[in-house]
Amino acid sequence: MMQKQGKALMAAAIVTALLAGCGGQGNGSTKGGDVQKPAEKQEPVTLKFYTMTVLDDFEKYINQFVKKKFPHVTLQVVENKKGSEIQDLLATNDIPDIIWQGLTNMGGPLADLDVPMDLTALAKKHGFDFNSKFDAKMVDSIKSYSPKGEILYMPYNVLVFGLHYNKDIFDKFGIAYPKDNMTWEEAIELGKRISRKDGDTQYIGLLPPTGLNRVQSQLSLSYVDSTGQKAALATDGWKRMFDIMKSINDYPNAPQIKSFGDVRNNFLTNRTVAMMPEILQLQNYDMAGAEKAGLRWDIVTFPSFKDKPGVGVGVFSDGFVIPKGSKNADVAFQVMAYLSTDPDVQMEATKNGRITALKDNAKMLEHAFENNPAAKGKNLKAVFSQKYPDPILSSPYNSSGLSTMSSKMLNYVNGKSDVNTLLKEGEEEFNKKIAELKAKK
Repeated sequence: MMQKQGKALMAAAIVTALLAGCGGQGNGSTKGGDVQKPAEKQEPVTLKFYTMTVLDDFEKYINQFVKKKFPHVTLQVVENKKGSEIQDLLATNDIPDIIWQGLTNMGGPLADLDVPMDLTALAKKHGFDFNSKFDAKMVDSIKSYSPKGEILYMPYNVLVFGLHYNKDIFDKFGIAYPKDNMTWEEAIELGKRISRKDGDTQYIGLLPPTGLNRVQSQLSLSYVDSTGQKAALATDGWKRMFDIMKSINDYPNAPQIKSFGDVRNNFLTNRTVAMMPEILQLQNYDMAGAEKAGLRWDIVTFPSFKDKPGVGVGVFSDGFVIPKGSKNADVAFQVMAYLSTDPDVQMEATKNGRITALKDNAKMLEHAFENNPAAKGKNLKAVFSQKYPDPILSSPYNSSGLSTMSSKMLNYVNGKSDVNTLLKEGEEEFNKKIAELKAKK
């Protein structure tokens, strides 16, 4: 999302001048348990619910539950579109009460404008313990988006990753299907056995994931050094990742990769890619429709690294933020806490494909995607077994680091330069970008 310097500075000034002092400090943990129940009779309140990232069915996942639990609360949806982007709302002091956002997007405009409130004080006030509700790596990942280690986000659901495979392609060439717990090296070798031209069709065994941050998070590779202010890209860890991704496309007559995003269309629609390591498509694609169109597929665990067995992709999540200056922060917190932790809400969300972020989730996972016919018979249990890696270091410049390294990775995969040169270029460009961003602030 592009930011205009004038609007950003004005919005930041508004936030700083009018909203100072909101939120608290601490680690997000108290001795309390569940959020306190609201009083039976309360004054009507309208909460502005800003959908900064996509929410496919507000009524199904959010509103129907809020209306039952909090009859005095009305949620007014505000969409993220031209004229109502977050900087526009801040500039006019039209501040939402709740923001629906993806965790991996927390380093973008919200961080640039210092929007999120630290939820620690509200958690303490309402007896809510993040550490008892969510996986420790989840809490650590949330803290990693704050230079001060604050709790700026509450998770509603998590995204699950796996290695999808097309049964027809494997059957066509008489090759056994992928197995759970394969390493990247094993998946790459399997892919090379399939990659070939058959008639006029070029079949590709394996393509890199659609986003660099999938594999980067597995290796806990940070963009910055321990200060959070300087690039740290010309490292052995980044070289290892670049080499793994290049080896995926290292076979005779391999086509150039125009975009890492091509993998999804080539797997789901063109059906020329045999294996796709990506977000479980049951969560963000009409897989029932794809099956009706002829796709025969299943899934195994996301490829791992030899020295990190059982470790999958880092925390990807959708959830809630309370912006500094919300006029109804207490009610907003109660609503968020209820939606994120109530067993009935979370069970229904999990059945519909928004998998619960709760720590004690074994029984709920047995019902994952229960309402999706395409999930029937799929190898989901193994996919849920992978552990989270350690989160990367926090920095307000991480989104710029991702952009820089994605372009360098694409050049390396397509053989346009050697890895050492590209990593050095990436570090130099990223440090220049950091200096520019600092100057703007």
